Amino acid sequence: MNTDIIIHPKLQHVGLTTPNLDAMLDWYRKVLGLTVNKRVDVPAGQPGRPPFRAVAFGSNDEINHRISFFEMPEISVDPDRNRHAKVQHIAFSYDTLDDLLGTHIRLKELGIHPVWAADQFFQTAIYYEDPDGNIVELNANNFESEWTVIEQLKALPTRLLVYVDPEKLIAARKAGASPWEVHQRATAGEFPPTKPYELGSSY
Repeated sequence: MNTDIIIHPKLQHVGLTTPNLDAMLDWYRKVLGLTVNKRVDVPAGQPGRPPFRAVAFGSNDEINHRISFFEMPEISVDPDRNRHAKVQHIAFSYDTLDDLLGTHIRLKELGIHPVWAADQFFQTAIYYEDPDGNIVELNANNFESEWTVIEQLKALPTRLLVYVDPEKLIAARKAGASPWEVHQRATAGEFPPTKPYELGSSY
C-alpha cells in the first residue's frame, strides 16, 4: 500500500443538483446520448431521508456513471450565477471535428442551440446551456496527438480564442476544406459569428 507518493486518480463524474430531474435527463439524453443506469426515488416520509427527492446515475460510455443528478425541488436556478463562484462548465470531447459539427447539426434539428462557439487554438469548442443553466462544452482537438495538444496548450498566446459560427465551419467543410484548413481559417478570423454572442451566465 503506497502512502508516500501521489497516486493520480482519473476524473470520473460530476454531480449536479436540479429542481427538475426529468427535464435534465431528457436534455442530457439528447445531447450526450446519456443512459440512466440507476434512478432512485426517495419517498417523502422515509426515515433518515437524504436531502434530495430522487437521484439518477447516468453515463454515455463504459464508466458506471459520468453525471449524478440529485433532484431537490425546493432549490431554484440562480439567475445571477455569473456573479457567483460556480463550476464554470463541464466538457465532453469528440474524436473529430466532423463528429462535433455533425452533433451541432443534430442538436439544431432538435431545437437545441449553442450559446457560443470558438476556435481555442488547441481545440474547437461549442457551448450549450442545459435546462438549469449549467454550461456543457462539446469539443474536438485541432491536433492529432494528445501530446501535441498539450504542447499547444502550454504555448497558448494571450489571445486565447477566436469566436466562430459553427454554421460557417460546416459550410467550409462541405466546400472541401480539411479540418486543419478550417482551424487555420478560423484562427485567421474568417468565420466570425453573424452577431456577437451574448455570453451572460455562460461565464
